[in-house]
Amino acid sequence: MPVLPIPYYTPPIHQWNRHLQTILPNVFRRVEGIHYSRERIKTPDHDFLDLDWSQAQIPTTKLAILTHGLLGNSTRTYMLGMAKAFNRIGWDVLSWNMRGLSGEPNLLERMTTHGSSDELAIVIRHVLTYKEYKEISLVGFSKGGNIALKYAGELENTIPSEIKSIVAISSPCDVLGSVEAMGNHSLYGRMFRDKLKNFLVSKSSLIDPQALKKALTYSTLMDITKHYVAPLHGFKDDTEYCIRCSSLPYLSQIRVPALVLNAQNDPVLSASCSPADIAAQSDYLFLETPALGGHVGFSRFNEEMTWAEHRTIDFALHFK
Repeated sequence: MPVLPIPYYTPPIHQWNRHLQTILPNVFRRVEGIHYSRERIKTPDHDFLDLDWSQAQIPTTKLAILTHGLLGNSTRTYMLGMAKAFNRIGWDVLSWNMRGLSGEPNLLERMTTHGSSDELAIVIRHVLTYKEYKEISLVGFSKGGNIALKYAGELENTIPSEIKSIVAISSPCDVLGSVEAMGNHSLYGRMFRDKLKNFLVSKSSLIDPQALKKALTYSTLMDITKHYVAPLHGFKDDTEYCIRCSSLPYLSQIRVPALVLNAQNDPVLSASCSPADIAAQSDYLFLETPALGGHVGFSRFNEEMTWAEHRTIDFALHFK
């Protein structure tokens, strides 16, 4: 059942193709009014994660945990917009930063992979141990959505009872399919390649100089993944990295309501990232695939909130 009817979403008239629907909202949108307070927690491997909190105006037992996308952070516009949307309805928000992306280099060479559900688990355990939230919604964007879905599927029925819903926006559930759809030499492939190289340079004190020098010579994102990122994290190559990091094999095991919201014209996702066959057999996985929206876009003409923010709030409130 939870393959939902294709919703009616219309982007602003000046966003007439999938690239404009992707780029313009992420470049030109401004979100005001979010002022984070930072908390740093230790990880079991003697590193740290930085958590950025945005509190509702009155005390609450409801919390949204937001996970950003590839090489993003808590201050990306889509993170601020979602934080503001949840604060507006009286929820606290925790926006956590993946390793090395909070504005300060981490202590270890390793980074947060597409499959690092263990890091999300660290964040959630911290919240459940030291806070008193009764209702938690997990919201992930792109890579962050894949991590949230993988986390839920791995735990199946043992997922904490406080987690009531999950929303994954523009999520590459099939990481290998997403890489193939994006292409190494596309605008997005080149952009992520350059961002990854800059990220590695920012961690240069933690990386063997020869390994860093070699990584910076690779011409594609997947070359860097194959020869540096994958081996660093125990994967044989880029293909194994993509397959083992994907949430796709875990989707049928999810046991809390989870909405996968992927636009059909997303330039970064393959059709396999929106598995209608799995959703059709699941009581928990809801799949919504509007024709338009781009990648983490979904802006609306003359409206502060994006369509994805509206849908996320509706879903979280329905399953609270």
